[in-house]
Amino acid sequence: MSTFRNLVRASGRVMRRLFRRRIDARTQEIVDLVQEVSAFEHCSTAALYALAEAMHRRSYRRGEVLYYEGDPGLGLYIIEQGRIQLRSEAEPGVAQPLRDLQPGEAFGVLSILGDFERLETAETLTEARVLGFFRPDLKNIIKRNPSAGAEIMMALSRWIGGQHLELVRVVSEHSGRDVALQNYADAATAVGK
Repeated sequence: MSTFRNLVRASGRVMRRLFRRRIDARTQEIVDLVQEVSAFEHCSTAALYALAEAMHRRSYRRGEVLYYEGDPGLGLYIIEQGRIQLRSEAEPGVAQPLRDLQPGEAFGVLSILGDFERLETAETLTEARVLGFFRPDLKNIIKRNPSAGAEIMMALSRWIGGQHLELVRVVSEHSGRDVALQNYADAATAVGK
């Protein structure tokens, strides 16, 4: 019996090697970048490969807008090369720079989780190459590989939760803890309606 069992195990290893999916260079490049992005640092290798295979690579010239404030959001972006500026246009024609982003940074993350309008405008400061990951891509991963999909959702939720806590901390420093927590409670009530 043990000889038969050993033979079955050996044939299983051979079959796995024969039918193991080959990872192409593009996918490996994307995995190498994405695993360094703080939002995905806790993801397993399998989840990173599922994510990388679903990503879309786009190139932009200097001064191109990826999206405008108020646009419907479909997904997130990760910068591969170049620099991108996030800005607000609270007053028409008056741009307020919010943040300059470098390679390896993610932005537009909220829209992967739902139909949220963009909170800012994203414009390239240099020629740039970005990876896009959109809500339909996430839904496909969840259907094909529920474990990887759940892991990606948890990673994004953890990252956005961290941003919420940091926002409460910053408002606490400027306006006091009671004001920060009341604003947070008011926001939670408004979303619940």
